[in-house]
Amino acid sequence: RNQSVVLLLDNGRVMAGTVDGVPRVEHAMDAVFAMAHAATQLGDRVGMLAFDRQVRSILVPSNAKSQVGRAGEAMFALDPDLAESAYQEAFHQTVARFRRRSLIVVFTDLVSAAVEQALLPALPILTRRHLVMVAAVQDPSVSRWAHDGPHEWVGEAFRSAAAANQLHHRRAASARLRAAGAIVVNAEPGRLGVDTVEAYLEVKASGRL
Repeated sequence: RNQSVVLLLDNGRVMAGTVDGVPRVEHAMDAVFAMAHAATQLGDRVGMLAFDRQVRSILVPSNAKSQVGRAGEAMFALDPDLAESAYQEAFHQTVARFRRRSLIVVFTDLVSAAVEQALLPALPILTRRHLVMVAAVQDPSVSRWAHDGPHEWVGEAFRSAAAANQLHHRRAASARLRAAGAIVVNAEPGRLGVDTVEAYLEVKASGRL
């Protein structure tokens, strides 16, 4: 009890795309609610920071049951910013505001270019002191397209090849994050909150905090 969980919500360009007709950022918001509820129920202190090209809101850690509602208020006015997210700035502000060793959950997407060029270089800012989890929702239609076949039309074959390539790069990005010390949750739609909470419970059970 009384451990610290900090939820970082990426509100930038990679979170504007839709999965099952819902923007990725909204999948992540649902998972923020699930994590805040689970952690406060277990007596842990929950804080939050939402960011895109700049930090948009910060929620001071608390284990009060009302923290779930405060998280909702902090996310209420957010719309995805169609600019690249400033991970370095957000992570520097995170370590400045949340000094106690914490489980930091970064809700973002596993786009290969963003991971390689922005997220991975910034990750050591967090991992020096904190345990980091990166959580994202995957698009099941990409997996279906990657395994489609046989193809009647050339366009279908190209779509399958592109989808397979995207899956490959997503797996590679996940592997790079794990090698850098992060726990990675790559969940189906509707499962992001559940899978993230399960990973959090495993962290607690293992005593890694």
